[in-house]
Amino acid sequence: MQVEKVDPIRIKFEGLDADRHIVELEPLALSLRGASKLIASGGQVALTGRYSKREIGNSVKVYALPPQPGSYDIWVMVRAGFGLAAAVAVPLLPYIDVAIRTAATEATEALVNATIARWANKSKEMDAANEVAVRALEEMGHTSRAAIQMAERLALSNHAAVKMLVNPIGTSAQTLQVGHSESGAFLVTETDRVEIEKVEPIEIGAEQVMTVIISELDLVTKTCKVSVVGDDQPNRRVSGQITDPVLGVPNNPYSTAFDGQAEIAVRCKPQYSEGEIDRIFISDAVQE
Repeated sequence: MQVEKVDPIRIKFEGLDADRHIVELEPLALSLRGASKLIASGGQVALTGRYSKREIGNSVKVYALPPQPGSYDIWVMVRAGFGLAAAVAVPLLPYIDVAIRTAATEATEALVNATIARWANKSKEMDAANEVAVRALEEMGHTSRAAIQMAERLALSNHAAVKMLVNPIGTSAQTLQVGHSESGAFLVTETDRVEIEKVEPIEIGAEQVMTVIISELDLVTKTCKVSVVGDDQPNRRVSGQITDPVLGVPNNPYSTAFDGQAEIAVRCKPQYSEGEIDRIFISDAVQE
């Protein structure tokens, strides 16, 4: 289910300069750039039901709202891009509109905080935020599997944005928080910043089930090319490596699916590059 906008989201700085209602401009500018990327990513999922890093700018817009007096809180608003806003401008009953927008706001904030927690290596906070995100997206009509996959891709593709977001911490502010605690928001500290700024050499996603179509299959090297069913780039093919020993058996599920150009569900771990799947490691064929 698509909506046009989410409720305003607060970015709150506390401690050091922020307690005097000021923050050093250069770190703040970098932080807001990172916040814009993160919130736009979460907003794209909430407003469109899909995640495509290349199309975020056309899908959603993030606007700064007037600052709150007597604090260093920055409020931002996420709206659908012009084309999408026109497409989803369907009248809804007031109470339905409020419920949907609340779910979209919770999903956006939770996805942002799950991403921050992922790179801060805070598994408890990440799991809590992901739980909120999945529940909110399910309320909007998305399947649990789709919600989990979008959250995973979003988190893995936004390490650089999280690094920018935390730039003022430790120099001009002690902590920051994006959104409400009910949506999984937590205080990001200087310890978190140190963890976030570590280099992540390889981005490997969690094991999951994907439905694919095999377009190339090499029984000697056990490599393949697949297209992922439901991908926002349907013509894109991804390299794969099959470790399942059943591949060597005649009439195995992989060769049968390849011969018939049929969909096959596989258990795999995806490898990401800039948030896009560029390789999958297949361990098993799944009967669904």
